[in-house]
Amino acid sequence: MEPYPSTRSAALARLDAFLADAPQYAARRNHVVPGHPHVSRLSAALRHRLVSEQEVVEATLRRHAFQTVEKYLQEVLWRGYWRGWLERRPHVWDRAVEEAAHLEATLSPDARRSAQAALEGRSGEPLMDLFARELLDTGYLHNHARMWWASFWVHHLRLPWALGARHFARHLLDFDAASNTLSWRWVAGLQTPGKTYMVTAENLRRYCGPELLAQAGHIGLNGATIARPQIEPESPAPRTPGPRAPLPRTAAPIGTRSIVVLHDEDLCLELSPLAGARPHAVAHLAPLAASDTPAPRAAWLERARADAATRAAAHFGCSIHRCDSLDAVLNVCGTAEADSLAMMAPAVGPLRDTLQGLYAHAAARGVQVVAITRAWDSALAPYATRGFFPFWAEVGPRLEKTGSLGA
Repeated sequence: MEPYPSTRSAALARLDAFLADAPQYAARRNHVVPGHPHVSRLSAALRHRLVSEQEVVEATLRRHAFQTVEKYLQEVLWRGYWRGWLERRPHVWDRAVEEAAHLEATLSPDARRSAQAALEGRSGEPLMDLFARELLDTGYLHNHARMWWASFWVHHLRLPWALGARHFARHLLDFDAASNTLSWRWVAGLQTPGKTYMVTAENLRRYCGPELLAQAGHIGLNGATIARPQIEPESPAPRTPGPRAPLPRTAAPIGTRSIVVLHDEDLCLELSPLAGARPHAVAHLAPLAASDTPAPRAAWLERARADAATRAAAHFGCSIHRCDSLDAVLNVCGTAEADSLAMMAPAVGPLRDTLQGLYAHAAARGVQVVAITRAWDSALAPYATRGFFPFWAEVGPRLEKTGSLGA
């Protein structure tokens, strides 16, 4: 079994195996050991929706009482919470992108050298360098290790959080704009006023496996203090999101002159609100990997895309056209004389930014774009207004009572 499942069948098998020990998750989850046996390692499959959060939550509650797996359910729901929080504040994502680009161009030579050494695992702090190299080699880090390394970057090296977040964005198999951006902001003291996260030698000794500690040899991290949070600039004017039209949750009224778009944020269309569509064709938006795309991430995505395309072809019974650009998607529309494009709505992040161009160009050709939100996301979004624990106070009891969100 591959370490980070890249097909739906492998993800479901991993979920089934993990659920046997799910009640132990709360006690084990913070311990970082080689192979990461204490966590499900389904984050990439969840991020790209080879399996959905809803499936994981419902499968967990079919096998275990709510009280015994509450911590695991919380971890699964953090993704939906972050996504809902950022959906209300897309300017936070815009600002992070702009800040990273500005810093890349203006970073001092000394800071640039320090950053490059840390990114390559040459900082001189053995454990932090082990984690840096693990990310480069595998595209994955345990959540606790991500927190430690981000804190080291911000508070020990005094490097800008936005550049660290961009590095994670390039390498993580499970990169999610909301989870990544907002977690880095939390470590840096921007997400929750008055709260930052400082990695300590004591925490590392407590939660790192003995193999890692032996490999590191020693733990430094001496003399660091909390870096002063940056003062955030005024929020830019809210951007205008792409058009959305509400459609039924089960069978979307997509006719034979329509095209369904398969993209990386939702790779299980056969279990989506688009499942009932009967399109002329499926346009699979799968951009070619850039020359600097890390190999682990590029390879994982290609396996996941191939799996999704095979399942989509079988489900919809029509041709699948791989499209490496938005122009290619529109060319599929032109060939089919399509009058509409339907897709699962992307969350705030790079794909939605990219798709802004599609809306305008499609409209110019007389093609309507419809983006559909999963009912699960719509059920979570109203509660993602403040912190996670007020969110959980609303969502948790519903899960305990019904085993789902009624979505």
